[in-house]
Amino acid sequence: MNKQDLSFCIAGAYLRVHFLDDVDGRRYLETYAPFYVKETKENLMFTMTVGDGLVNDEPEGSEVGQFDCGGNNHGVYLLPNRGYKMIISNLNGEKACALQTNANFSDCQISLFGNLLNRAFGLNNAMMVAFAFAGAHHNILLMHSSVALHDGRGYLFLGKSGTGKSTHNDLWNKYIPGTEILNDDNPAIRVVDGKPFVYGTPWSGKRNFYRQLSVPIGAYVRLEQAPENIIEKEHKLQGFATILSSCSTMIWDKPSYNAICDTASAVASIVPVFHLKNRPDEEAAKISFEACTGKKYVFINADKA
Repeated sequence: MNKQDLSFCIAGAYLRVHFLDDVDGRRYLETYAPFYVKETKENLMFTMTVGDGLVNDEPEGSEVGQFDCGGNNHGVYLLPNRGYKMIISNLNGEKACALQTNANFSDCQISLFGNLLNRAFGLNNAMMVAFAFAGAHHNILLMHSSVALHDGRGYLFLGKSGTGKSTHNDLWNKYIPGTEILNDDNPAIRVVDGKPFVYGTPWSGKRNFYRQLSVPIGAYVRLEQAPENIIEKEHKLQGFATILSSCSTMIWDKPSYNAICDTASAVASIVPVFHLKNRPDEEAAKISFEACTGKKYVFINADKA
C-alpha cells in the first residue's frame, strides 16, 4: 500500500493531506494546484487524513446544526471529546464524505464515498470546512464574496445568493480598465501586522479563479438589488455586522465563533464598508468604484468600444 502526503499553503497557512490508500490525491484536488508546496517544516494549521473505513457515514454524538456550504447543508454532530463529525452530501443528497475532527479542527480524519467525482466533491468540501474553522484560531476568515483586483488592492462584493456579486465584479472588469477577478466565491481574509489582506483560495465557485495571490483590502461593498443606484458608507458597527454575516461560521461553536467575531471586528475597524443599492449597469460600477477608491475615472462604454 502506497501512502501520499500533499502539502499546501493557503492564505499564508500551511496544511497537509495524508492519503492512507493507494490513490493519486492530486486527482481529487485539481483546483489546489497553485497552492501546492513541497514538504514544509512550517507549523501546520491542520492535517487531513484520508482513508477508506476511517470514519463511518452514520450520525454520531448530538446533532447541533446544519452547516451551509454553497447552498448544500451538511449535518454537524458534537462528539463527547468536543470534536465534531460531519456527514457531507453532494447536491443530489448522496453521501460523499464523513469528516471527524478534534475541537479546534487541527486534526481531521475523513472517509470518501462513491465515484471519483463524488469523492473529490467530499474532500474539497471537507478541506473548506476544516480551513474555515481551524483558520478561525489563526485570525483567518473564509468569506462568501466575489473579489475584484484593481491597482494592487482587493475589493470584496458581499450579499446573499442572487444579489449579483459576480455580476458586479464582471461590471468592474467590463468598464474599469486594469481590473481582474481575484476570487469569485470564497476568498480568505487575514490580518497581518495589523493590516487586512485578501487571499485567493482553491474555492471559487463555478468559475476558474484559483489564484495564489494576496493584496491589501481596499473596501467591502454590500450589494442590494434596487431600481436605482445609491451608495452609502456604513458606520463601523453595521460594517462589522455586514462582514460577519458573510463569514463561514458555526454559531454553536463558541471558541471559533468568538475568534471570527474578533477578527471581523478588527477588519471592520480599518476597512470601509459600503452599502450599494443598484441596478446591474455601468453606473453601478462607476459609483462603487469611485466610493471605494476615492478616484474619479473616465469610464469606457464597453458596448460601444
